[in-house]
Amino acid sequence: MASNYPLGYDDERFESIVNQNFHCLICYNVLKDPVVCRRNEHHFCRGCITEHLQRNSHTCPTCADELSVETLQDVPRIVKNYLNELSIRCDHYDRGCRELVQLQNLKRHVVECGFTPVVCGNQGCGETISKRDRTYHESELCQFRKLKCHNCGEISTMMAGMKTEVANLNTNINTNQADTRTKLANTNTNMANIRTEIADVKTKMENTNTKLENMNTKMANLHAKVEAKFEAMNNEVREVKISLNEVKDGFDHLKETVLEKIESKERKQEEITRDVSGTASGGRENQHIFVAGGVETNLVEIFNYRQRLWSLLKPMPGNHRSASSFVYNNHVTVAGGWGRDSGAVDNMIQMNIHPVPDLSINWSDFAAKLPAKLRAHSSVVYKDSLLVTGGINADQHVYSDCIHEVQLKPPYTVKLVSKMPEPRVHHSTVLCDDSILIIGGRESQHYENNLSSVLRYDIKKNECQQLPALPYPVSEMATVKWAENVVIIGGADKDDKALNNVIIYNMKTGNSHMLPPMLHKRIGCMAVVIENTIVVLGGIDERVNVLKSVEGFNFGRFSWEELPDMKETRWFATAVVV
Repeated sequence: MASNYPLGYDDERFESIVNQNFHCLICYNVLKDPVVCRRNEHHFCRGCITEHLQRNSHTCPTCADELSVETLQDVPRIVKNYLNELSIRCDHYDRGCRELVQLQNLKRHVVECGFTPVVCGNQGCGETISKRDRTYHESELCQFRKLKCHNCGEISTMMAGMKTEVANLNTNINTNQADTRTKLANTNTNMANIRTEIADVKTKMENTNTKLENMNTKMANLHAKVEAKFEAMNNEVREVKISLNEVKDGFDHLKETVLEKIESKERKQEEITRDVSGTASGGRENQHIFVAGGVETNLVEIFNYRQRLWSLLKPMPGNHRSASSFVYNNHVTVAGGWGRDSGAVDNMIQMNIHPVPDLSINWSDFAAKLPAKLRAHSSVVYKDSLLVTGGINADQHVYSDCIHEVQLKPPYTVKLVSKMPEPRVHHSTVLCDDSILIIGGRESQHYENNLSSVLRYDIKKNECQQLPALPYPVSEMATVKWAENVVIIGGADKDDKALNNVIIYNMKTGNSHMLPPMLHKRIGCMAVVIENTIVVLGGIDERVNVLKSVEGFNFGRFSWEELPDMKETRWFATAVVV
């Protein structure tokens, strides 16, 4: 049953890692409205302990001392001061707000936040938008908004004039009819005068008919003017369409020119054409893509590339967000990551994929463990070892600069083999012969600390060497190996903006150039190589929408195409080819 009380604050919302002493002992999140048991001062969120006491028992869940809602006590002021001064993300971060505020100011900020969801006030719309966009949406974008007619004033003026003329004519007619009745009453006085007056009335009636004809002429002219304006508008629309076609033709010409330059520069296209012959990592014998976990999901699915079909497998025991994964001894293994209930973990879980995984296969624990509880790290398999780089070390509350070797065979030893020049999280590693390339990432929680540097770690010499940098700093991207190249896909720039850029980086020369951009911008996506295609899956876009879309780059056609969507939206998940 869902809780009726608010849980504590998620660790992920804070600017820096919060000390474990300030976490609730029930929900394990950062304390919200904290209280303590009266004797041993165990800390809880007020909502969590209140629900526990009402549902379960009248004892402290930690020390089993007698406890009730009435005997709960406030935490010491120093605890409140520490919590109030923590910097936390806005409740509307997933809608685009990037504000960091002190916890004590969070409620006031959320009330005033421009990303607060509101409903469009135009009748018939009902769309939910951000508060700061409401005025612009209701007046400029909404299809139900009221539009101002620019010709209504002129038409209204003409109609008012015509109504006045008609009213005057009616007045004249009434007056003439009254005169006529008077003259008819005096028929015996002078018949000759009556005939004269009747003649005058006929003349005035003819004048009235003339005015009515003039009024009809004016209406016809007005109609003609309106038709002319509509025709002019249609002509302008046709001219705009012609201009857009000219722009498209120019863009197509520019695209052809750029492709020609890419083909001529250092024979890039010839290298890529040779790569298609079967040298890409992943191999042609594999035809399935295995995708597991991610933020807020533990679901697992597999994609038959040749049949273009997604199928669900047994879910993982935990969502393992920001984990790493690899294939070893006919098993897919997921290492570390972050779970909503468990926090960061150091364990590895595996699933047998021989000959092909299906719903009858369960997940099991792998005997080896990571050097610490890690997430946002990267790893590669080298012979019978797992080389683990960087990540957020939850045991020591630090951003790691370590390179560890984990034996994948008994006795499953773990040792520190080297250190990088700086910490790295949300980076990538690729195996190249007896070396690994360590690419991009960032050295703190802030995106302005994104890295463009590339390191080569020589496994046999145990040495780190700087290679030529990427064209721009990037983190939370996907990478794949393609022959002697690394392909860097999407990610976030130093302003936390989603990218659809694709870089191909030569591991031997350090030269790089851009491939055609993806169809979608993606942060925290996954990528694999299958046959002669790079397949990119999931992530979040520039509007912070979690994606389940899939697209592929075919080196033969040198272009991107949409592939069938995953069954589940995913970001910071793991993916391998099996």
